Amino acid sequence: MPQEIVIQEVLTCFDAYARIRRARDSVLAASRVSPREEERAFDDLQQAISRLRTT
Repeated sequence: MPQEIVIQEVLTCFDAYARIRRARDSVLAASRVSPREEERAFDDLQQAISRLRTT
């Protein structure tokens, strides 16, 4: 069961990172994200993957 939770976390982080990457180059200024936000989402994804590897 804990492994399923960690897998879900990885999927959630990946989805968030993918959405941020798409918004990075958005034509709409209001939809754009900062490089810092993108970096934070990538770091969250890396941490989730590390947790998955240790379970």
